[in-house]
Amino acid sequence: MYRLYIFLILIILLSACKSTTIVQHVSDIDVAYLRSEPGVGTAYDSTIEEMIKPYREELSVEMDVVVGEMPEDLKKEKPNSNMGNWFADILHDVASSVYDKPVAFAIQNYGGLRVPSVTKGPLTKGKIFELMPFDNKLIILELNGTEVQKLCDLMAGSRGWPISRGLSMTMEDHKAKDVKVNGELISLDKKYNIALPDYVANGGGGGDFLKDISQYDTGYYIREAVIEHLTSMQADGTPITVDNTQRINQY
Repeated sequence: MYRLYIFLILIILLSACKSTTIVQHVSDIDVAYLRSEPGVGTAYDSTIEEMIKPYREELSVEMDVVVGEMPEDLKKEKPNSNMGNWFADILHDVASSVYDKPVAFAIQNYGGLRVPSVTKGPLTKGKIFELMPFDNKLIILELNGTEVQKLCDLMAGSRGWPISRGLSMTMEDHKAKDVKVNGELISLDKKYNIALPDYVANGGGGGDFLKDISQYDTGYYIREAVIEHLTSMQADGTPITVDNTQRINQY
């Protein structure tokens, strides 16, 4: 697997040699993937292709490994989506399995999911890499009810992020109302353990109020956690399920 990461780095460096485009990390936009016109830079590209061909073949074998069978088409939408529910639920499951205290819920910033849909059928490692290409780590924070309310207001202000089972709310005037954890209205002075990407925990996506809170690092990059979780389910004969519950209501 180490050689595959070296290959990916090589691709990035070689691409940089051909372009002066500045790439910036952004948190909450949808992206479109554009292919260059065939025949552009053919001689140069053929030289590169010969150099990277062995790595490309090895990477293809690794990325084509099936980690499960998706039972339905997933679509990324706001404020709710089956993709968001499914992904956030996995984060919740992983966090709950590695933390020694109950994890109330998990969230995923909307822009962190980088493809608009996942097709029903065989789900490969490569698709998980497309879905979550960034090296975001899974972090657990202990928040009081006031901080949970701020976090939900942040999500409502962005018209909704993926949230796991255990959390529900209503959006009204870009604010979160009727915020409930496990069916109970939040208590402002109660403590809640939540799982989220380190990007948000470190203040990204508007989460400045979170960056000074002590973090528990699960040791997992999110995409690796998802792949390992799905692989374990497949080995146990546990099918992938998708919860289509509407977790965010809006007026």
